[in-house]
Amino acid sequence: MSSGDQQSGKDTQQVQQALREHTEANIDDYVKTSTFTDNDLHESIRGHIALEWKTWFFYRKMGADCGRANVGLHGFAQLFKRAAAECFADGMWLESYLIQRGGRSNPSDIPAPNTEFPDNPVDPVRPVKEALDHEKALLEDLLRLCKMADSKEDYALEDVLETRFLKKETKHVKDLGDLLQQCVRISKQVGHGLYHLDKELRENSGVIPWSRNNNPDYTDELLAAAMKDLGDTKLFPN
Repeated sequence: MSSGDQQSGKDTQQVQQALREHTEANIDDYVKTSTFTDNDLHESIRGHIALEWKTWFFYRKMGADCGRANVGLHGFAQLFKRAAAECFADGMWLESYLIQRGGRSNPSDIPAPNTEFPDNPVDPVRPVKEALDHEKALLEDLLRLCKMADSKEDYALEDVLETRFLKKETKHVKDLGDLLQQCVRISKQVGHGLYHLDKELRENSGVIPWSRNNNPDYTDELLAAAMKDLGDTKLFPN
């Protein structure tokens, strides 16, 4: 047998050995980094995904309730439906990220919400308080998950939680806290208050009108505008 034939036979054996080795392997283990092998971390991520979808179910129910004829708060309906879409998208994103890191999806049952939007009288205080509680639960769970990621030294996970979720979730909690305060004020005396608040939400497609003021980045915009004005000779003549 020539040396070329010997080398060819050796190469074939190596290929067959590699095929046997990788056929029997769990390729997910190849994808996982050393910091992402802890099953508790995977369970915690799946737990947050379930919480996102539980919140989605709640918001879907509230949005449907607000569209009923004997409630007729279509601005609130848009607010809740927008929030539902965001929660579902966040759950889908985090599930895709889990798979990308070598984890696996393991969905749990989503409990049906047991909340009804009051219609006699129509009053938003309790539903908005429940919405605030749901958003606060999401924020607290994100903080817990960040702490766990830090303890496992999985800084990639910590980074995506901070950049994609934490900032906006903190803002959502403040927005709903403000909304609850407005609902409490208008509910003390039945009248036009609820109509006008719902109208504001309708005109803003379900976005809380003062939401931008709760964004710290808006402060930077105000500061930049103020600094620009300082150079305006018409405002500050010599």
